[in-house]
Amino acid sequence: MQNDMERYQRQLLIKYIGEAGQQKLFNAKVLVCGAGGLGSPALTYLAAAGVGNIGLCDFDVVFPSNLNRQILYTPAELGKQKAAIAKTKLEKFNPDIKVTTYSERLNESSAGNIFKNYDVVIDALDNFPSRYLINEAAYKSSVPLVCGAVCELEGILTTIIPKENTSCFQCIYPVKPSVALTSKTFGILGAIAGIVGSLEALEAIKLILGLNCLKNKVLIFKGIENTYRVKDLVKRKNCKICQ
Repeated sequence: MQNDMERYQRQLLIKYIGEAGQQKLFNAKVLVCGAGGLGSPALTYLAAAGVGNIGLCDFDVVFPSNLNRQILYTPAELGKQKAAIAKTKLEKFNPDIKVTTYSERLNESSAGNIFKNYDVVIDALDNFPSRYLINEAAYKSSVPLVCGAVCELEGILTTIIPKENTSCFQCIYPVKPSVALTSKTFGILGAIAGIVGSLEALEAIKLILGLNCLKNKVLIFKGIENTYRVKDLVKRKNCKICQ
């Protein structure tokens, strides 16, 4: 890594960061699961902040319907692997960082093997089965998990810290919805994904720096009203993941 400190001059001025904090970011390892609407801004701002080691897990290719919100890609890249494109662009954008890609669909075994190599995991996926899998794998691996989701003009965000035995994603959604909720079945405005994905990057950065985060809380953003609300989360007594 080149670690050109002039690049980070503006964030070095922040009292919560400085040179010591920036070094923590250089040394950190953050895995982003999903390089789509949430993952694109999350990856971009992690790279911009100088997070030195970024993992990127996505097996999909670029489709035309992705382009309203997945800002890492262009029409010229339709049909190409997202992980490979994102790695090239992020490392070109910031030569200080290294991006490791996993072009595979996560399962119970592979998730645990990958997660143990990272300090923070970001869930930037769009379906409940994958979110439940990541939530369980993060708890088993004792890796902090930042979880964001968007639907139409709304978004939510929470941070799960297994070592502190916080509430988990399954505490919020103990039962899988009867209707398959994915980005293919509901609308999404790109700007909403951009807001929540950027907040996911912020939460990961705060975790690295040891700052206050959304543990045992959920942030709810409503784009129509342009309001943010933070609610306390209570661990479910019968949660099979975090009890």
